[in-house]
Amino acid sequence: MVVFKECLGRTPFASLLATFIVVIGTAVFCGTSYKALQLTVIGIFNNIFDYSLDWLQVLQVMFVIIGSVMGAYALILLIFGFLATGATRSNIYSGAKCIMGGRVTAAFFMAMSYIFTLGWLAIFALAMVAVIGYIATDSICDEEIYSKTAQDLQDSDYCFKLDRFGIYSDNDKDVCDHTELRALCNKVREAGPLFCIALGSCGLVIIGMIHFLITLAANYTRIKISRELTDYRDAVEMEELDLSQNSKKGPPPYRDGVPYRDGTIDL
Repeated sequence: MVVFKECLGRTPFASLLATFIVVIGTAVFCGTSYKALQLTVIGIFNNIFDYSLDWLQVLQVMFVIIGSVMGAYALILLIFGFLATGATRSNIYSGAKCIMGGRVTAAFFMAMSYIFTLGWLAIFALAMVAVIGYIATDSICDEEIYSKTAQDLQDSDYCFKLDRFGIYSDNDKDVCDHTELRALCNKVREAGPLFCIALGSCGLVIIGMIHFLITLAANYTRIKISRELTDYRDAVEMEELDLSQNSKKGPPPYRDGVPYRDGTIDL
């Protein structure tokens, strides 16, 4: 029972929860964004519009790299949380140099977490743009394509144009065939929910990073207080050592009931 309580005292539950949130959010974001970008780049732009977007393929790989880095960073912060919690903090950060190193490490991790949070806010904005594009395109599909038959589409001469969304190229291709139009809308409806899930998981990562910032600030304060407690403990130990040395010396020597003073006898 005592060992169980010691383990609970050394477990950083706040950092553990933040790590769980960040790892789950990052994994879901990487999986959904990779698949959604693959459907968008290959299924829509390359196959239907004959339009190449190399930067989206680079972005697709970057999201995977960012996910791997964030997973490793969350584990590092979890390890630091274990080192700065409970009795482990007293054992690791006991000396003045160790305490200063712990404070510098906590401050460095706070700065890095703040930068990562700003980066994820930028990714959240990009995901929001993709979701808005999905909502707009899906509404067009509902009103212009799914609600009409193939004959109606041929009679209306409806064409889907990328320049409506501000996308221009030298080989602009308008999609007018009803088969390609339905294939386009099917790809949009397949990729759109994945972008929505990626947006939600990105928000989850941001919440986890904010949680990490709070725990790092608390750990920084605890390590700072541990230095003051260490100085106080050293002062108390020095005082106890002086008292013990004075008690070992004993009272001044006596001769004939009169104590010596500087080698002389008081008369």
